[in-house]
Amino acid sequence: MNPDWYGIIGKKSPALVWKEIFENLNNIAVKVTSPVTLHDQTVLPDRLLSEAAWELWEEYQKYAPRTSQQLKEWTDAQSSCGKAVLILDAFSLRELPFLLGGAQSRNINITACTVTGAECPSTTDQFARALGLSSRASLANNGKPCSFTLMANSEVYTDVLNVPFEDCHIPPVKNLFVWHSWLDDLIHLHNKLPDQITSIANTVMNSDGFWSFVNKLRQGRKLIITADHGYAVSKRFSSEVENPDAIEILRKTFRASRCQPATETWNKQFMPPIVTTCNGYHVVTGQRKWRVRGGFPHVCHGGMSLLEVAVPWVEFDEF
Repeated sequence: MNPDWYGIIGKKSPALVWKEIFENLNNIAVKVTSPVTLHDQTVLPDRLLSEAAWELWEEYQKYAPRTSQQLKEWTDAQSSCGKAVLILDAFSLRELPFLLGGAQSRNINITACTVTGAECPSTTDQFARALGLSSRASLANNGKPCSFTLMANSEVYTDVLNVPFEDCHIPPVKNLFVWHSWLDDLIHLHNKLPDQITSIANTVMNSDGFWSFVNKLRQGRKLIITADHGYAVSKRFSSEVENPDAIEILRKTFRASRCQPATETWNKQFMPPIVTTCNGYHVVTGQRKWRVRGGFPHVCHGGMSLLEVAVPWVEFDEF
């Protein structure tokens, strides 16, 4: 429950550091049922990464074990049965215990449970681009483009859904890639507060409708449930930017968001750096917020903090 974060983050190899960070986050998340406790466990490593070892965020895209890469490897691997992938948009480590508990209560065996990483920035569109898509919408109604990088050597049916899980239709095909926006919709469309999200997620992920949908996906198929990104709860951020010059620049560049397109080179005048630039975006690192008119949104993503980038990777055998 209390990893030696100083020892882990102080290692020389970025690939080894990110591997061990994700392994330890997984060990914590499967044992902690309180989202507040989980967040508290990330304060120290987030501050170390953003204030002392900020180069690791700059090396994240190259060295962290990202979900898009693992999906490619998993879907390319030979299998005697079909394969299904369920992307639960914004499914974070906070909700992992609900998924594990729901499976356990129904005697459904989980064959693997690990942690993988979002893209930089930690947004839906950036994850879609990593899969060769312009946006997640291009997968709707089996409309995948030729650029879609998963299951390139197999026929795969794709869809994007936002209806209740018990109402989701699954066609009788061997391979499936389904992206469901339920949790992300709670964050963005319905503007739920963190405690509301936790309560609703717990109810939904322990419902018969959700597990009926999961079993439909598992019918003759191995299944991966994972996410494009997690999310941050800004009111629990451990750092508030106080430097007036930094606040002015952050307000001008980001307003109350965590990332923005990089229209010009970021002036690294602050130490430690507050922002990293990746994939054409300026991205705020760590649990940082600043005073802004209207306040920060209670729940947000797009930046580079551990609960924004670390997502569950849960594997099930066929049903």
